[in-house]
Amino acid sequence: MTMTHVSVTDLARTSTETHDRIRFAPSVLLTKAEAFGACQALADADRQLLRSGRISEATALGDLFELLEQRLASVTGQN
Repeated sequence: MTMTHVSVTDLARTSTETHDRIRFAPSVLLTKAEAFGACQALADADRQLLRSGRISEATALGDLFELLEQRLASVTGQN
């Protein structure tokens, strides 16, 4: 499996260069299974990156995991 890394900055730059518009929804609705799947994928990728010595990439995924976890906890606390 080949994975291609594309950052939001790259998407924006490409979009500007081709005059396409990318519109993001104001929020994203995930099922509980999707949210936990995303968290698991981030945690797995973080561990693999750490094992391969890719510390800055692992840190970025760890930060994203923590953000997602905080948002999930705040939504859960509202119910």
